[in-house]
Amino acid sequence: MPPSGTTAREQPASSAPDAGLVPEVFIDASASPGGDGSRERPLRALPEGPARGRFSLAAGVYPGGVVLEDAELSGGPAVVLAATPPAACVRTRGAVRLDRVQIQGGATGVVVEGGRTVLSGVSISGQRGPAVEVNAGAELALTGSTVQASVSSVPGVRVLPGGKAELSRVQFQGPFQRAVDARSPAALRLSDLRIQDAVTGLWLSGGTAVVEGMEVRGGRGPGVYVAGATVQLRDVSVGGHEYGLLTGDGARIDGRGIRSSGAARAGLGLVKSKGTLEDVHVESAGPLGGVQLVSSEFRLRGLEVQGGRSSGLVTRDAQVTLENATFRGPSGVDPIDGDAVQIRGGTATLGGVRVQDCSGAGVLAAEASTVTLTRATVTGAKVAGVVVETEAQLTGTDVSVERTAGPAVLVTERATAQLRAMTTRGNRDGALWAECSQGVKVEIDGWTGDVTPQRAPCVHGTWVVTPRR
Repeated sequence: MPPSGTTAREQPASSAPDAGLVPEVFIDASASPGGDGSRERPLRALPEGPARGRFSLAAGVYPGGVVLEDAELSGGPAVVLAATPPAACVRTRGAVRLDRVQIQGGATGVVVEGGRTVLSGVSISGQRGPAVEVNAGAELALTGSTVQASVSSVPGVRVLPGGKAELSRVQFQGPFQRAVDARSPAALRLSDLRIQDAVTGLWLSGGTAVVEGMEVRGGRGPGVYVAGATVQLRDVSVGGHEYGLLTGDGARIDGRGIRSSGAARAGLGLVKSKGTLEDVHVESAGPLGGVQLVSSEFRLRGLEVQGGRSSGLVTRDAQVTLENATFRGPSGVDPIDGDAVQIRGGTATLGGVRVQDCSGAGVLAAEASTVTLTRATVTGAKVAGVVVETEAQLTGTDVSVERTAGPAVLVTERATAQLRAMTTRGNRDGALWAECSQGVKVEIDGWTGDVTPQRAPCVHGTWVVTPRR
């Protein structure tokens, strides 16, 4: 059958490929009937049925609902493929490439049914469902393109289990439920993405992914959500959102250059996950803290938390190693919400920690946690520099505490503290407050400062007593 609006004479010329190349078929929606697909006599529409070969489209609006199979389609800034639901605008099979085409409307913009599809310089908008969907076993490469939501609660690019996708230099605009929604992908690679106003930028459940350069702004869900997947994150920035990064269900994270500002709940929420994070910056996080670890195992290097409405780092029944971290000004209405570092249960090794001005404690060890603190500086804590309570055990070495509104070190509720090479100055309630009646134990090996601890039944060790003047 000839294509709609054409005659049998408008079928592509059947000349043999030249030098092994597939001949190019020219299409112009404004052409006269009776074309043969040559440059001089173009067709008016793509052939019906699966379109195969190389096609060059002139400016114009062309009917969607097309199937491309082992095809290459090139357009320009004013080339539009348009469809209405329930049809998909474009379905692809085999090796397919679309360049500089606007894909408008349809239940789905592009469905990659099989093979590998390359979309370059395209604009996709107006869909009632996913802008792009990648089926199991199929592969998508989307580059230099814009994807725009016309309705809310739909995904931008959806990768079904077993599908593969690579997105580079792509902008997502509008209220997508998830700009990229991938469930157990065989492979997912994202680079240089800009996502504005999607509820969630990346939602990944299972599978593996590499993200290198992504900016997410203006949504109300987690900026990046990872569950049960293995992910490498590089240079990811999230502004606003519920969380900058939220993980769970056995996720494994290798991250570097993570930024979160103004998160409504927490900058990073790491739940039942493992991994390594380097160069992490969190600013003005919400009431669940800058970084929250729950039943997780992480190594963090180069963490910086500034401001916020709660603690800088909160761990619950986690295993954490923290190296070279800075906390500036975390605060809460209740002092318990303003600790710079709060370790509850589990184990923590903290080295090179710097705390400047917090409304609670500089470092809190609680709920039977085991904490090692070395090379730490706490200045301006409102409750105390270091607090050990509720059967926790803390070993502190080379720790300096200055200008606290309470004591430098507070030990209560059956806790144990081993303190070596401590330095304390300008602390309003002195160097050490140990509640001996509560079954605490404190061992000291060297303490200097304007005031050093006084002798007490539960305080033992070697140091020079310097009373308050």
